Amino acid sequence: MADDILDPTGFDGQAPKDMAPRLKDLRGTTIGLLDIGFPNGNVFLDRVEELLKSRYGVSEVVRKAKPSPARPAKEEVRRALIDDCDAIVEGVSS
Repeated sequence: MADDILDPTGFDGQAPKDMAPRLKDLRGTTIGLLDIGFPNGNVFLDRVEELLKSRYGVSEVVRKAKPSPARPAKEEVRRALIDDCDAIVEGVSS
């Protein structure tokens, strides 16, 4: 498991980190869903959770939320997702 949540949009001049290995299958995995605080994000992530479980056999989904879109997730939220999940989806909506 990667020891950080990676931003796929770029690295602002920093050396890129190696990406976590791709999961071969989602069956039996634990997936973290991070709601970043946009309106209806929870509705979007409800549907993502439903699909992950029904179509892809994900066994558990861990839901966490940031306080707002402009503020980072608290360290304990990030650590819980990183430590307890096989993969993480950061979700937005509007």
